[in-house]
Amino acid sequence: MAITLSCNDFFKAMPELFNTKSPRSVGKTSLLEPYGNVSLTYFNTGNGIAYGAFEGVFYEEMHLQSDEMKEQSFLYFNLGDELCFQSLNDKAAFSMRQQSMIQGTIHEGLHSLGIYEKNKHYSCHTLIVDKTLLDSLRTYETSMVEGYFQIETYQAMKKQQCVLLEHLMQQKMLQGPLQELYLESKLLELVYQTFDTPSLNIDTELSHDDCKALNKAKYILLCDLANPPSLKTLARQCALNEFKLKQGFKKLFGTTVYGLVHTKRLEKAKEFLEKQEISVQEAALHVGYKSLSHFSKAFKERYGKFPLELKKERKYYR
Repeated sequence: MAITLSCNDFFKAMPELFNTKSPRSVGKTSLLEPYGNVSLTYFNTGNGIAYGAFEGVFYEEMHLQSDEMKEQSFLYFNLGDELCFQSLNDKAAFSMRQQSMIQGTIHEGLHSLGIYEKNKHYSCHTLIVDKTLLDSLRTYETSMVEGYFQIETYQAMKKQQCVLLEHLMQQKMLQGPLQELYLESKLLELVYQTFDTPSLNIDTELSHDDCKALNKAKYILLCDLANPPSLKTLARQCALNEFKLKQGFKKLFGTTVYGLVHTKRLEKAKEFLEKQEISVQEAALHVGYKSLSHFSKAFKERYGKFPLELKKERKYYR
């Protein structure tokens, strides 16, 4: 029978582990000693990247449960045996094979369960990356799908990524500032290796027909902001391949496909709230947001105030 424990105690004991805004810090501690030989190593660069390595073996099957989590953008690397996770919000499950990596987002409110089998070796490495930094590094389109746990890429690790993680694990001789400098250099190289995709940086030449097709794509998106088609569907509707659609759209309009949808959704919602007697939730649903909290956060990031504040101001000045 599996043993279920909360993993929030050691998260709370080391708040710098998964907070990119924490000051520079480094440390290592043993975890869950009665149940296995497991350690947690962390290093926060203080510059928008925080790293944590969870390594070891459990003596019995363990289920590690987290309470409500904060929004985080992350890179996750698995060097050990296969991992299994479950979202307790919607019961969605995900397995991660050895020497694979994922890039994704945890949205605020996620309750998760990590499932660890008896006598298997786990070596899990997490990089929490500041969202602004991550957005500046992405060279590809991310989805508009909402959910508590969103996977944007899942793929086999590159050889160089494996080598860098091995270096991080084996570094034991250095101490103090020299150790921190070494760790930071390896983490920055790991991020670079993850996002270095030269094939996506080829300049896209746009013909007259390409521009017509891209304007058609923009028109399709604006006609139904609440239900934008997938990139594959949109490319087919406009007779473009996905690469030309993504690269050409950004070159012609200065934003990504879903970046445009995101901006126009918020603009439309703001217009609803300013000109119509409509609730914040109704405005969110009209433009395609299923989560009121995600809508409110996105609105605040763009306009500097929450949608409810905008409604109150409108009533005050009428």
